[in-house]
Amino acid sequence: MEKQIISKLLKWYGSAKRDLPWRVLQENNLPNPYFVFVSEYMLQQTTVPTVKTRFEEFIKKWPTLKDLAKTTEPKILKFWSGLGYYSRARNLLKAAKIINKEFNSKIPNKYEDLILLPGIGDYTAKAIMGISYNQSVMPLDANIERIIARLYALNEPLIKIKKQLGEYSQFFLSKNQSSSLIQSFMDYGSIICTPRSPNCSICKIQKFCLGYEKKIQNEIPVKIKKLKVKPKKYTRAYVLINEKKEILVRTRSPKGMLGSMLEVPNDIWVEKKSLLKKDSLVGSKEKYLVNKGNLIYSFSHFNLHLEVFYKKIKKKNFPQSKWLRIARYSKSQLPTVMKKIVEIGI
Repeated sequence: MEKQIISKLLKWYGSAKRDLPWRVLQENNLPNPYFVFVSEYMLQQTTVPTVKTRFEEFIKKWPTLKDLAKTTEPKILKFWSGLGYYSRARNLLKAAKIINKEFNSKIPNKYEDLILLPGIGDYTAKAIMGISYNQSVMPLDANIERIIARLYALNEPLIKIKKQLGEYSQFFLSKNQSSSLIQSFMDYGSIICTPRSPNCSICKIQKFCLGYEKKIQNEIPVKIKKLKVKPKKYTRAYVLINEKKEILVRTRSPKGMLGSMLEVPNDIWVEKKSLLKKDSLVGSKEKYLVNKGNLIYSFSHFNLHLEVFYKKIKKKNFPQSKWLRIARYSKSQLPTVMKKIVEIGI
């Protein structure tokens, strides 16, 4: 059965695969390992359509690993603005510098080398090995796990059947066409065997699918009920503008949310409003602060509730501070939440 599934998926992939910029083939008929390496970092927690555009911009800026390894954290964080999950950018840069130094700028092809790089786990290591180097592995992303779970009617939450999924995935290893097979699984899960309402009527492997046979394909994968209410955090943010139409900004701590990113002054984020303490940069004359409105910004694990204040200041009263021209804030390296604050504050 598995051999027939492999054959049908590869045939389907030959005519229906997605056109993605990191899949451009080299002379060895495999994608550029550096392209795969970058795309896998970008695809963590971000959709393919979003990554597709940003990936092309990234490669124009840093066309090779050597180019990337030479850049700085502020520059890659500035580029990453809008993609979120900024730890990915830091890890990507750290990994690039390690590869440049220890592997002569060549993306490693061994699991034991890849798994030690910052930001690379089991899935990413195997994806790089299989897609870039055609090694006989099967990385398990959400698409591949869903297909396997439906094929074998594994009617339990994916998190509870990781071991079984790993065992079943071994039936789908390819010695000669691993790169194409892995990508065919990914595309099939995105186009045909979709998370909701899978397109069973046009499925090429329908007759092998136990989930379809038992009419439970729409129930797989089983969802674990999540808490609908996100925790809340509170802060106040201050848009301080000088006589030259510049906004006062600073660099956040390297630890915690939005580490090392630019920000406008804001209070420490707290879980109760009563715990708020005004940022020292703002000064004590609160009567000069103008309340410009409220903002709720949703992060993955909590919602940040903000009050946004505006104040005119004199540049000479803030020596050695960083400034950002108002006209350029939307194209700056401010993370999205800070851009929204400025938008309200000005």
